Amino acid sequence: PPAPRADPPRLVTTTPNHINRPAPTMFSLQGLRSLPFWTAPDSNSDNRIAFNDPYVKSVVEDLEANYDAIKAEYLEAVMGLSTSSTGLNDAKPMESDYVSTDTEHQLHKGNWEWHSYILKGGKSPDFAKRCPKTSKLIDGFGDKIFGTPFSYCFFSTLHAKSSIEAHCGAMNLRLRIHLPLIVPADKDVAANNCGIKVASQKRKWEEGKCIVLDDSYQHEVWNETDEARVVLLVDIWHPDVTKEEKNSINEMFDYSAKMGWLGKSK
Repeated sequence: PPAPRADPPRLVTTTPNHINRPAPTMFSLQGLRSLPFWTAPDSNSDNRIAFNDPYVKSVVEDLEANYDAIKAEYLEAVMGLSTSSTGLNDAKPMESDYVSTDTEHQLHKGNWEWHSYILKGGKSPDFAKRCPKTSKLIDGFGDKIFGTPFSYCFFSTLHAKSSIEAHCGAMNLRLRIHLPLIVPADKDVAANNCGIKVASQKRKWEEGKCIVLDDSYQHEVWNETDEARVVLLVDIWHPDVTKEEKNSINEMFDYSAKMGWLGKSK
């Protein structure tokens, strides 16, 4: 009788290695440098930014230099807490613009709030009024800010006992920056009760120290503590995308929006 036929090799696998590769769900531009994290685990490292990239480094340094001002605006505008010497604050807290019925935001469990300056590429005048220093800083980054309908910049508040399940971003055209404003004290350091995992690498946030990641890799977030975790999330163009490529990509998205393929951005 003939020998049993061996199973052919499979190109698509579900081995643990697949999470260590970028897997954008919509669009991939070939030839871009790729790492799960673009910042070293040690925030005091001399080689903290991947490839010592000056483009990424300049944005990180500007965000960190303005940490105190950004956090103060979050506390006043979002939380309604006064940080002035008078102790008076007449402004009402901002309402979250997270839309729980939006299918693209069904990955979280618990309570996750967004207070957005840039939402799907559009800027919020109310945020600019309530958080003028933060919005001016973001505007000052100019064309480094990711400029498509998939561009975001917002205060991300992940409340106690909440999590965001593992998923991949839509494209590899951007890098995502977290500037941690409020990080719960982790009583059990070994347990890592509040953190982020990109590919197979886990990190913790450190207040005032940016984490830069490529969200086209599988990533997830959790906060198992009794306090909220707050970061300012900022999307920037991947530094390897050229000006000509940016123009072509923006034209592609403009055409897609005109044809109704992307829906109406906010």
